[in-house]
Amino acid sequence: MGRESPAGNRVLAATADDCTLVAVSGAATFRLAPAFKQATQAAKLAGSALIVVDMADCLSMDSTFMGAIASLGFSARKSETTRLVFINLARHAAALLKGLGVDRILTIYPAGALPEGLGDLSVLEQSLRPVESAAASAHDMAALMYDAHETLARVDPANLQRFKDVLAFLRDDLRRLP
Repeated sequence: MGRESPAGNRVLAATADDCTLVAVSGAATFRLAPAFKQATQAAKLAGSALIVVDMADCLSMDSTFMGAIASLGFSARKSETTRLVFINLARHAAALLKGLGVDRILTIYPAGALPEGLGDLSVLEQSLRPVESAAASAHDMAALMYDAHETLARVDPANLQRFKDVLAFLRDDLRRLP
């Protein structure tokens, strides 16, 4: 994208006209998933016809974050008003998504490739601001993590076997936490 690499792990977003750019920076983990969901939900509420998720500065992803991506992918497939594209996906990030089958529900462009007609993103890039999400309770985080892994199981039934222990652990957490 041409930006300097920002410090830390964070989600940045900017909206102009009917397009929202969401940039994921650093390690995309369960800690960033709430900000990612908040940014994409805000884009939908703002009426963005296109959500572009730029993964150029994303160093790695955990399964919870990939589940949040899958959830967004499912909702975008159902939407008649909002298109979703992922750009600048490094090989390792694409391989992670492919390994869980998430690539089948997304429109992905590798590093250096852009969708035809996307236009100039420089105004959005210059307007990117960190997305601050409210601190989530332990119960809310467990629910987010459970939903993410359950979504991955919907993407590919093989993921149910892969994450059955995680789902059982999180289900127990949800029962135990206030």
